Amino acid sequence: MTERPSAPPPPNRRRAPSSSAAAPSNRAASARASKPEPVAAVPAPKNERVRATTPPHESPAPPATSVSVRPPRPPGKGGSPGEARPARPLSRHFRALQLFAGAAVVLVASTAVAWGARRYIVSSPRFAVRTVLVDGVQRRTAEQVASSGGIEVGKNIFTLDLELASASIAADPWIEKATVTRTLPSTVHVNVIEREAQALVAIGGDLYLATRDGELFKELAEDDPVDLPIVTGITGDQVARDRAGVVIAVRRLLDAVEDMARAGIARRYPIQELHIERDGSVVVTIGKEGIALHLGQPPYRDKVGQASRVLTELAQRKASASVIFLDNNAHPERVVVRMK
Repeated sequence: MTERPSAPPPPNRRRAPSSSAAAPSNRAASARASKPEPVAAVPAPKNERVRATTPPHESPAPPATSVSVRPPRPPGKGGSPGEARPARPLSRHFRALQLFAGAAVVLVASTAVAWGARRYIVSSPRFAVRTVLVDGVQRRTAEQVASSGGIEVGKNIFTLDLELASASIAADPWIEKATVTRTLPSTVHVNVIEREAQALVAIGGDLYLATRDGELFKELAEDDPVDLPIVTGITGDQVARDRAGVVIAVRRLLDAVEDMARAGIARRYPIQELHIERDGSVVVTIGKEGIALHLGQPPYRDKVGQASRVLTELAQRKASASVIFLDNNAHPERVVVRMK
């Protein structure tokens, strides 16, 4: 706020001299007559500087000094350093307390609802297991599969651990993979992939079942199949030292078995034994006559084709052979037959 300067006081007018006084000179009287009357100061609007009006033909008055006057600051906002600030209003703390209490109420209510819902679903008869569906089993019954997975009729369906049940079922050597799912409200579905035995593998004095991939998955039991080709020549040291190599060797032998089935040899001369020599060469014994086919080193497909042609020719001649040598790698077209 700008302080308005006060208007300069009008010049003191002298009283006219009395009649007894000496009359002023004509020059002084003329000067006073020509001098205009002082103009009264008009109040200036706010925030504007007031200028004193000077009569014409006179030297201007010195500029008025502008003084800035600031309004007093409200307490608590940048007052003097020693000035005490009022305490913060309690309404802000009260609102924060209200928000915290509301959040706590919502959390408690949500927890109570979740607890009640869980208690309902784990205890309601609506979610008790009533149906167990098992697909893909041949070696095991549906009851055996369900029992091994801990699946029981009447048990709450939500208390069943699906991953644990699947792993427990797959622990059976005959089961390669098991998947357990549930369908609400009361059905459990078990899908099983069983292993198929393609050969018996003799290791030491024991027999083991092998899959088509050459995997030895279980020892032969009383109720296991025995009408399978027998692989011999594998030792326990070989399995312990190079199990992966043993699996590959058994798989190659089963490849040869498939080639013989495709060529028609297995139908006329059932395969009895597949023997692996120490150098890795293979000898296959076929038919009731026990004909030995020396296939040598893999691959075997072309050698099996030659063996099929030789056996057909021998059958036409009504001749019987004991050994057929197909292991000449330098001249694979040469076949040597040893007759009985």
